[in-house]
Amino acid sequence: MAWVTASEILVQAGAPTPPSVPDTEWAEVCAEAVSTGLDARLSDVEVDPLNAELHWVALESGVEAYKRREAVFGVTGYSDLQGVAIRVARDYLDSYAPIITRYTTPGIG
Repeated sequence: MAWVTASEILVQAGAPTPPSVPDTEWAEVCAEAVSTGLDARLSDVEVDPLNAELHWVALESGVEAYKRREAVFGVTGYSDLQGVAIRVARDYLDSYAPIITRYTTPGIG
């Protein structure tokens, strides 16, 4: 299921209008990856495809995946309070795991 589209990612990411062909192609890859990953995490449950919260998760994850191209050597350009460089997460859905878990809580149902 397509939880997010490339055009939604491009708008949310602030891409130039009209976006370049490479930007559009990259956004399509990100949208497909996020939708596939979210489907995998929700594979054992029935979820309304119009669920606004999960659409937001997909959109924000898609933007994170899309913007990773800008993270030189995996570093975001920000640092924590100790001055250590913050790296991009390996799994762009990990930040939203608590939200996703609300729909996949094992043993309830």
